[in-house]
Amino acid sequence: MTRTRPPNRLQSNLASISLIALSSVFIPITLPLTFIAYVYTALAGTALNSPKPIDGSRKTILVTGARTNKALSLARAFKKANHRVILAEEKYWGALACARFSRAADAYYNLPEPDESDSQAYIDAIKVLIMAEDVDAWVPCSSVHGTMADAEAARQIHELGLGGDHDGCCDTFIQHPDIAGTLHWKDKLGALLQELDFPTPRSKRVTSVAQAADFLYSPDALTGGHKYILKCLTLDDLARDDLTLLPLDSREDTVAHLKGMPTPISQETPFLLQRFLQGNEYCTHVAVRKGEITAFVACRSRELLMRYVDITTLADPDEKDCAKEIEDWVRDFLSKWKAKLQTDDGTESWETELTGHFSFDFIKDKTDGILYPLECNVRAHTAVALFSETSTLADSYVLVPGRDGQPPLSRPRPGSTPRSWIAHVFPIALIQSFLGLPLIRLIPHGFWAFIHPGLLLLIPPRASRHPASSQYSTTDPTHSPFPYDNPFTVLIKFILGTFLPDFFLTSINAKHSLGNPVSPVPWVIEQDPYWEWNDPLPWFVLVHITWVWMFVRLAWNGRKWRRVNVSTERVFEC
Repeated sequence: MTRTRPPNRLQSNLASISLIALSSVFIPITLPLTFIAYVYTALAGTALNSPKPIDGSRKTILVTGARTNKALSLARAFKKANHRVILAEEKYWGALACARFSRAADAYYNLPEPDESDSQAYIDAIKVLIMAEDVDAWVPCSSVHGTMADAEAARQIHELGLGGDHDGCCDTFIQHPDIAGTLHWKDKLGALLQELDFPTPRSKRVTSVAQAADFLYSPDALTGGHKYILKCLTLDDLARDDLTLLPLDSREDTVAHLKGMPTPISQETPFLLQRFLQGNEYCTHVAVRKGEITAFVACRSRELLMRYVDITTLADPDEKDCAKEIEDWVRDFLSKWKAKLQTDDGTESWETELTGHFSFDFIKDKTDGILYPLECNVRAHTAVALFSETSTLADSYVLVPGRDGQPPLSRPRPGSTPRSWIAHVFPIALIQSFLGLPLIRLIPHGFWAFIHPGLLLLIPPRASRHPASSQYSTTDPTHSPFPYDNPFTVLIKFILGTFLPDFFLTSINAKHSLGNPVSPVPWVIEQDPYWEWNDPLPWFVLVHITWVWMFVRLAWNGRKWRRVNVSTERVFEC
């Protein structure tokens, strides 16, 4: 894989203006739809914030990272369970985060930015918020940049006994910093997995180009003809964006590539060379309470995943078996680590308690059939959007064994509809269809690279675009949009997913599962997890206010961007 040239400032601004214009075109349609849903559910008493009797089980729950879809999904789940929900987000992103307009939010706060070198202001703000709102439970959904700051905040909350929980301390759904750090940093996780006797892909931590080249051309690394992928161990977006397989044809080419990395390899920015595995990649959302899984789902994954499908809903029996294999692996990992921690520490305490998110990524290697863990996200995963019809999800988070009863094991509803984001899918389908027009195909690719380098990735190959063609037929559930999609098919999918009753959705999804041999064309229905009939404002704000505000701010500040993630409201600048 070669590096894609980043866009310049003019190209970034052109992309921003185009997306703002596209958003504006659809306001005459989306505004009446949102208004009708908002008013009707309020009058019918089905709105998300409709009054319900308050009993002793009601808690005040803080959810941070409010700009993300996963935070909104969890906030809605807590609200449906009649809890009081407080949302918070870093102030740089939080001013117009769409979740603050949700009916699930009883209050909303902006937080300081968690600086990597000094995050105490961020931590102090969370502690003050927990005391001011008498918070019973805190579920962090913050970005990767805030993970360790959240863990440290939880440590200080426990030491000071802050919050309104029945035990005199806020229940923090994140691990102690020592536990969280072991999972968060890839090299530490690899060492732990080896200590617990789990198979791991060969890897090497490197802090210089020379060290990386020496490893890549060492006899051990070259044995078997394996390729390696370079992963940044810090939180640098540019450094994490290069997926070139190494080594290249010659040592000179490899060294030149390593020296040309957007972020140099150094002691301050170490990298991990990890053996490249060929096979299906999987991501998980895993919630754990005291070493026991309380919520689980596994999805097929890719580098930037924008379509989530519970793999138990796929027709391929190997995928269904893989879901069980992944869950058993996570359960085995938790059991072994819990036993090790208790042996080392001699007692069970919050410092060694395995409570929080253990959202592992895996690849099942085609060559040896082994399931390899790649990394662990110590935070909620976007796949939690698949739990929107799961009534037990809130209890899976807030019930504490020994005090509130055993938390239930929550899973997505059988036959759950794939989740994707129309604000992501529709613009791409529109561009793909335009670039695939016969006359447009005559225009040299260099012209589109001049307009924006990202357009080169969306030009359809010069082959039949019929779904039955070997080049375009696919059973990959991560595609969004599919190569043969157009704006019309995208709209139909989301309209059906929004308006059809649940019974029909489940039936259609089962009949047209990806990989079903009787349905070679994966005509599947999709749902946008930002949209809910009883809580329609966040979706409207996202597509017409939040992103418009972000793009205007980027242009005003002269910032360049190469892509955005609608599910996390994250901008990848360059």
